[in-house]
Amino acid sequence: MKKYAVELAPEFEAELWEVCIALIRCVVIAGLSVDSARSAFQEKFSGIGARAGLSSAEIDLVCYGFKCWLLTHKDECARRWTQ
Repeated sequence: MKKYAVELAPEFEAELWEVCIALIRCVVIAGLSVDSARSAFQEKFSGIGARAGLSSAEIDLVCYGFKCWLLTHKDECARRWTQ
């Protein structure tokens, strides 16, 4: 996900990870669709990104990166978290 990365202060990065982990769990454990997770991520990250001073384009880029990462790794996460 590096090409979709932006610099965030540690407090915003911690908040971002909380959102990511919660939504990944919703997808792999509760069956939330990837598109629904991306929408929820965008809603939550828009606030984080705005407080962190990111532009709309940077926020959109990170949201797209989250969806790409989730599509690539959701099966792997499901195997780890459901064992």
